[in-house]
Amino acid sequence: MGDPLLPVSPPPRALVSDYPSWVEPLDALETLRGRRHPALLLSALEGHPSSRFSILACDPPLVVALRGGEATLAWAESGRREDRRVVRDPFDLLRALAPAAAVESVEGLPFAGGAIGYLGYGLRRSVESLPGDRSAPLGHPDAWFGLYDSAVVFDHTERRVVILSVGLGSGDDGRRRARARERLGDLRRCLERASLPTEGRRTPVASPRQSALFATPREEHLRRVARALDYIAAGDLYQVNLSHRIECPFEGDPIALFQELSRRNPAPFAAYLDAGPFQIVCASPERFVSLRDGAALSSPIKGTRPRGADAASDERLARDLARSAKDRAENVMITDLVRNDLGRVCEPGSVRVEKLCALESFTTVHHLVSTVGGRLRPDRDRADLLRALFPGGSMTGAPKVRAMQVLDELEEEERGVYSGGIGYLSFDGGLDFNIVIRTILCASGRAHLRVGGGIVADSDPEEEYRETLDKARALLEVLGAG
Repeated sequence: MGDPLLPVSPPPRALVSDYPSWVEPLDALETLRGRRHPALLLSALEGHPSSRFSILACDPPLVVALRGGEATLAWAESGRREDRRVVRDPFDLLRALAPAAAVESVEGLPFAGGAIGYLGYGLRRSVESLPGDRSAPLGHPDAWFGLYDSAVVFDHTERRVVILSVGLGSGDDGRRRARARERLGDLRRCLERASLPTEGRRTPVASPRQSALFATPREEHLRRVARALDYIAAGDLYQVNLSHRIECPFEGDPIALFQELSRRNPAPFAAYLDAGPFQIVCASPERFVSLRDGAALSSPIKGTRPRGADAASDERLARDLARSAKDRAENVMITDLVRNDLGRVCEPGSVRVEKLCALESFTTVHHLVSTVGGRLRPDRDRADLLRALFPGGSMTGAPKVRAMQVLDELEEEERGVYSGGIGYLSFDGGLDFNIVIRTILCASGRAHLRVGGGIVADSDPEEEYRETLDKARALLEVLGAG
């Protein structure tokens, strides 16, 4: 991009200020109604090893939306007009948008300002040569990022709230520091409002109870599963992650929807993202990839059972999942795919499966989760890491390229943000992205969601369809369509 929005030499330091008391991130988000592009990356599932930090931000100085080969850049600063640029490689754009090591790390915190947004599934065409060129559903961008120079970081372990700001924009160092101090003060006032009593402040989530509309009828999804099984039997695939779309009317408040979903169904990689014409409400349990101090981690999920109606049935379902040869084989296939993807950009011998088929339990489902780690090679950067893993293997199948080809044929429409990643690229070089599942997209009076599951040789189409509804249950319930 080459735009001098961020001074990169010498690396500036963010201004940092501790807030004196704990504030719940969901309450803090409430104070950002009416602000430009509020975003909350929420990780507050008690007891989960990844549930430590949450990040809240608003009013980005720059917003970038990518559609096909064109990026639209919109600056908040007065006097700067919207700009359009041809983009040959979206991962190069990310490299330029949030340059690594542009800001010194803040000790004990994962984020020092940077880009927050999403990578949509449509970016797969920038990674692999695939036939066809379908636009994203509802006309939404293939990728969207805000460049946030100020943020609140919540440390759930230490019960610590930290405000930071870099002060991006034109002017000399003194002007930038003055801007950073002003933005620190603004976020502090938001936290002070969030600390006030909340009685009577909650906004209704949705309209009265309604029916979900299945964009892909049940019979059609079963037919697609049967066709996928034909491809597997013919030797084209070992596994393919087939999804379908559900929608319903939604005239409610997206922030209230996210707050209610997060309270009912807490997740380690939840996210709220207001992209202007549409909002993303996400309760993802799955990490796509993180990078911190050269260490990369990915935690694919494969294997699902619903939670039981009582303690005995819940334990039985969890035990059945843990002992299931089919589900373990499905998980191992994708873990191996992720291991190979990491091996393309990590130091030889450094890629390790750190955890295999561990049972993790959430509000509505049990999952099998594996974790693969490696050390990024010195000649590769985080844009290379994202490109090597994208899209996440748990959302495609194996072999990955052939699985994507089959999905393009069977699903017949673009997935949009679903099965992409929501997360951040920090100015200090770190990143963390989820896999976009358990996610509602709110736009034009409707709520859209996709659900899917991995199809393998011994899959039963009816059981696979029921599994997708188990995954959708928490989302439909909070929409009043359960």
